[in-house]
Amino acid sequence: MSRQIKKFRKIKLPRISSMKPSKSFISLSIVALSIFILGGGVYDIMEQPLAVLPTPGNPGYYPDITHQFLTESIAFIFFLIIGISGGYISFRSIRYSYRSREAKMFLVIGVLMLFTAVIGSELALQTKI
Repeated sequence: MSRQIKKFRKIKLPRISSMKPSKSFISLSIVALSIFILGGGVYDIMEQPLAVLPTPGNPGYYPDITHQFLTESIAFIFFLIIGISGGYISFRSIRYSYRSREAKMFLVIGVLMLFTAVIGSELALQTKI
């Protein structure tokens, strides 16, 4: 029995204080938290708004600028994800600088995604106002 205890003591487990998350995990966590906050996630948790889909009688957005439906928040989060992804794809096009065709293609795709996100967000805001 004491032999088993000695073997168990020899096992070295990593200490929690020595474990560090990767930089990419930290970066993605910060981006996800930012998208959640900017998209109105805190408002959705605190106010628990209605989830309303657009129908012929209901346009799908809350007519007041100070309140929102859950679907509006989800749509804006979607536009934020598209915009951040477009910016990242545009940034990654630098890696293909020696292959101009791929670099241009990634840059165009990224800029189109950014443009789509900005226009979509502006149109969503204009429908509320």
